[in-house]
Amino acid sequence: MSNIYKVLKTDSEFLTAALKQSKVDILERRGDLADCTIDCEGPIQKWSPVSVKIADAYYMKNEFEFRIVLA
Repeated sequence: MSNIYKVLKTDSEFLTAALKQSKVDILERRGDLADCTIDCEGPIQKWSPVSVKIADAYYMKNEFEFRIVLA
């Protein structure tokens, strides 16, 4: 498995990942689980300036990091 990944930050990066149906890894940014992968969910369903919806759950952008693995 590749350890090379891209952190999604901009609207265009979220749009590209959503259109490609890329699998998105979600990492905790704060607390006891900081830098731990919360879930290897799936494609982005929605996003806004403050949150991202993946697998019918909303994640706050300021609390989580969103990564896609590069091939």
